[in-house]
Amino acid sequence: QRPKQLLDLINSKSLIIQTTRRLEKDASCEGLYVVASSDLTPQIRAEIPHVPEENFFVEPSGRNTAPAIALAAFILHKRFGDGVMGVFPADHLIRKEKQFYRALNQARKKAVEGHNLITLGIQPTRPATGYGYVQFDRDNDGDVHPVVCFTEKPDRETAKQFLEGGEHLWNGGMFVWQVSTILENLKQHLPTTYKKLASIEHLIDTPDFQAALAKVWPDVDRISIDYGVLENADSIYTVETRFEWNDMGSWRTLYDELHKDKAGNVTQGDVTILDTRNSLVVSEGPYVAAVGVEDLIVVATPDAVLVLPYSESERAQEIVQWLQSRKREELL
Repeated sequence: QRPKQLLDLINSKSLIIQTTRRLEKDASCEGLYVVASSDLTPQIRAEIPHVPEENFFVEPSGRNTAPAIALAAFILHKRFGDGVMGVFPADHLIRKEKQFYRALNQARKKAVEGHNLITLGIQPTRPATGYGYVQFDRDNDGDVHPVVCFTEKPDRETAKQFLEGGEHLWNGGMFVWQVSTILENLKQHLPTTYKKLASIEHLIDTPDFQAALAKVWPDVDRISIDYGVLENADSIYTVETRFEWNDMGSWRTLYDELHKDKAGNVTQGDVTILDTRNSLVVSEGPYVAAVGVEDLIVVATPDAVLVLPYSESERAQEIVQWLQSRKREELL
């Protein structure tokens, strides 16, 4: 229950602190808002206490990205009317920030040209099977292109073809659009979610809102914004970005970014390693010893232990899905 976004793993600052600071340095940022589930909100507020309490939009429970984005869009619409809205996960590591701000500016301009949905596309550096891909139409010499289609987590051979073809970007899960545009698309493509949240919009910023939200929340669609909206929408564009990016949602990418000893190991917590190479061994509670292993990822929390080869690190999501299917969310 303490996700990587809140751990001080990179540059002695948590990823959520790095994310908020990055966005606050953008000259066009008029407000920073955080969508989080009720169980994590207290920890996040403690991590970024400078963000006002009213800027936290609290989900009764996590139901994937489409409901979270819909909730934010309705609240922003009620408070401010229309405007440009950006969506940024808190577990991304970004370098070359000038290029990040340049991409944001390009995305904003395209978003307000019409009713366009914009995704920030990441230059792929390897045939990753754990990311979604965006195929784009290279119809001009600029960095903003029409989206042809989305492909979610392809097999390795397909990912190799995407990398070699030069017409695919990683879908980084970062989006820019007008509030009115995303609400129109939610109404069209996820009508149940739209209707449920629209029915309580008048209660936003009143003492009754959270109770009303808790009543309708079980009925909203449990789906990602990619599947629920983007794959079915018109007027989607991607910005071919130039900044350095890493999605720290996987243990492999975390290992790649952290400082290693001479044998290529990363350790944190109460850990001992002997005759071990190229491994990540992390403990947030129990003592962990690793002897005579290599290319291994070991993550121990007070109530669970994850062990998998480095080459299979992206399959950790399969365990998450397995636990969810068996109602074992207490281990996540």
